[in-house]
Formats: sequence, structure tokens, C-alpha cells
Amino acid sequence: MTTINMTPDSEAAVRTILDRAIGVASGYGPEIESEVVEAAKVPLDEASAQHLYERVLTVLADLDGQNLSEQQRTEARAAIQREAAEIAAATPRPEPEQEAQQVVLVEKHGLRVRDVTPVPQFNGVVVPMKEGYVDVLTLNPWDENQRVILHVADFQARFHRQPDRQELLGILQGTVKLQSGTADPFNLKPLAGSIARKGVERPPIITHEGVPHDGNRRIAASRYVVESGEFSAEEVERARWIRVWQTLPDTTDDQLNAVVLSLNFEEDYKEKWPEYVKAKLVAEEFRSRLEMLGELPTTPKERAIRADVAKKFAIRAQDVTRYLRMVQWAEDFTDYHVESGKSEADVQYRTNTAFQWFYELDAGPTGSKVTERFEQDPDLRGIVYDLMFDGTFDSGAQVRALYQVANDDEAYRQLVRAHQIRELQRAEAKELITDAINGARERVRAAKAIALDQYALGIIKRLGDTPANSWSTLDTELLTKLRGTLIAATGAVDGVLSTRGEGAGEQQ
Repeated sequence: MTTINMTPDSEAAVRTILDRAIGVASGYGPEIESEVVEAAKVPLDEASAQHLYERVLTVLADLDGQNLSEQQRTEARAAIQREAAEIAAATPRPEPEQEAQQVVLVEKHGLRVRDVTPVPQFNGVVVPMKEGYVDVLTLNPWDENQRVILHVADFQARFHRQPDRQELLGILQGTVKLQSGTADPFNLKPLAGSIARKGVERPPIITHEGVPHDGNRRIAASRYVVESGEFSAEEVERARWIRVWQTLPDTTDDQLNAVVLSLNFEEDYKEKWPEYVKAKLVAEEFRSRLEMLGELPTTPKERAIRADVAKKFAIRAQDVTRYLRMVQWAEDFTDYHVESGKSEADVQYRTNTAFQWFYELDAGPTGSKVTERFEQDPDLRGIVYDLMFDGTFDSGAQVRALYQVANDDEAYRQLVRAHQIRELQRAEAKELITDAINGARERVRAAKAIALDQYALGIIKRLGDTPANSWSTLDTELLTKLRGTLIAATGAVDGVLSTRGEGAGEQQ
């Protein structure tokens, strides 16, 4: 972003009006508050700035609240317009950005600047390019990229101008807040973490002047690693120098369009590895490292091993933990069915298909996991594994709900019956499972309602039997919290009584 040198007088004038405005804007509604705060952050064009300052000064002068004649009111508005015009004119603004100069590629990591061979083709169009390294800080996002076009339009509508290069980067990184944006609107944080670990793997395609026509997210994420201060020196260096493909000076618009359309419309038909396969590799690596340790690891040592394994596979440490648990139950599922006489190949295929369900088996807080019921009821383990293998469950949500089913006698009987008839009456078995889950949930809700009845009766008796002078023994903070809770509860009770035609607060 262009550096602005403000004179002391102009800076004082601008800051005075903005500081005054921000100080009182919240009292005049969210619209003016939002406009004032954003104006303090982002330079507006002169006409838009004058319009805003007129609005702010009018509010501050409180013309509508004063007893003025029409002539006095007209003169006051004219004075406000003059003052706003002076402030707007005195506010320095960024100079128009200079035309981009050629970005020069350099040799890095043993790669000499060279022609890309074979010559790339996009949608059948040949596009000769050079390959080499470039400092990512010399690259800026492309404002005509369709990925950001809605956000740029949002910026224009709010600030009445195009974003400059730094602001466009901020839009991508989520630091420039827009109505259409979120904290990380383009999901750059995970990409930045990946780049910090292993660099930019697929080279962005830039023009001779350095405008990226492919790889805007990779560039923005790399700059985030370099500039955010959240990463190590080694990670910053890895992200700063990136390999790019650069088009030649005589590249036509048709050739550039072919690049953009091909890379954003054509499928690459890359098939991701099954999560079961990835999880097994992670689990094998973790177990191998434990064996090499040769002793029972301490908690810090095990945590360090998880972190190392996560780094090797470019995933998070919590993903390692999740995979280990899922693989543990997937292996138990496999052993159960192989020991029952099923083909190992068939079991492996089914384990892969149902792999996400092993997360649901072990999901939830301690005391409410399906796997905890397996230890108490071995028969339940066999029933669940059979139903999972046969595809009788419709979703992982049903698998997770089995804990409530196992704790409800009627629902458990329905689950057993579904297991018995699943091979000959698949549709009926599915209905029984649905009914068992719904019934168990309803009975849990009913039990909670009964518990609330008993709790309410207990409160009534306890508070009714409490002498008035007993409250003096409680400290002020506790009494304040109690009063707030009672007020909120009274409001809720009054609402219910009102819907039943009872007078609020009447004693029965």
C-alpha cells in the first residue's frame, strides 16, 4: 500500500473529526457507527469522504434537536458542508498505483530459470512459459479473479473505489472485513499451514508483469506465512520463495483466458486415497515409533511422537489421535468378522466403506460412548458389528445413537429383533432400528422432564422454608447472581403461564 505523508494540520483535522465521531457514533445507530469506524480504517475517495463527514458533523451538531429558524438551519448546514469539504480535501489519499513492472525470475534450490517443457497446453491452446523462483512478496492477487469478484464488488459498494493491492490481499486473508466475508473467507489458514510445512507444491502461473492468473490463494497464503509473525524462520523461508510459471511478454489475452478456464473448469480426475488407507498408514507409523522407543512412553513423549507423525503426514496432531481410535475399532471389527468365517477381502472392503462409522462408535463424552457398552455387553458388540457389515444402518448418526438404545430395555429388544430378521426382512429391520432410536430418545426426554418436575418441587419447598433473615448470610456477588437467575426463570414461567391463559405471577 502507498505510504501517505500527512501534514500535522491535516492529520489533526482528520483525527479530530473521526475521534469525535467514533466516540459518539454508537449512540446514533449501527449504520453511522459502522461507516465512521470503517472510514477511519480505509481511505475514501474525496466525494464519498465529504458526504460521510457531512453526515457525521450534522449528527454531532444535533441540528434537528435545536430550536433554530429555517434560515439558521440552512446556514448551519452550509457551514457543515464547508467544514466537511475542507476536511475531505485535506485528507491525503493513496497515489494511483504504478503499472506493474516485469517480475524477474531467479535461480533457487538448484533450479535454473528455464523454458517449461514440454510446452504447456490449455484447452488445446499452446502457452509457452518460463520457470523459476520468485519472492512471493513481489506478487499480488489478481482483482479480476472470479473467486474474489463478489468480495471486490462488496468493497466497491462500501468504499466507492477499487481496493488497492494490499486491501485485495486483506480481502483474501480475511483482514479486510466485508459483509459478505468471514474470519477466513477463502479458507487460507489450513493452506498456509500446509505451505509452511512443505512449501508451494504446484507452481502458480503469473504474467510477465507478475499478475497471477492461477494460484491466487497459494500466493495469499504464502504471504500470510511470511507476514503474519505466526511461523518459524524456517517456515517463513520455505513460503517466501516459490516456484512459478511465467508467461512471455507477447502472450495474448486468448492464451491467458485458456489458462484460467482450463484450470478452473476442467476436472483433474484425481482420486483421493480412502481415509481408511490413510488412517492405517498413520497408525502404523505411530506404533512403529512406540516400538522403537522400547519402553512405555510418558505423556509428554507420546504427545511428541504424535506431533512428529502429524508433521510427517502433513495433518494435525488431533487427526493422529482420531485415526488411532478409528483404526483400533476397525481392527476389532475386522477380527470379529474374519473369526466368524467371512472372507478377509470382503471384510476389508466393508471396513473401508463403513470406516467413518468407527468414529461414531467411539464418539461422545466419557460415559456415553457405544464402545463403553461393548465392554459391559459383549452381545451388543456382535449385534452392532453384524448390522454394520450388512449395511442395515443408514447413517453414522444411527451408530452414535446406539448408546441410548443400549440403555433402554424396549429399544434394545427392538435392536435385537432387527438383528434377527435383517437377512430376510431388511426393510422391516431398518424400520425397527429407526423406531428403537426414536423411542429411546423420547423416553430420555420424558425422564428429563420428570426430573425437572422433582427439581422444581424441591426448589419451591427449599425457598419457601427459608427464613427471610437467612439471605443476609450470603455475599453480595452470590445474591446478585441469584436475583438474575430468578428474574430470568420468572420471565420464562410467566411466558408459559400466559400461553395457558393464566395470569402472570398469580399464585395457585
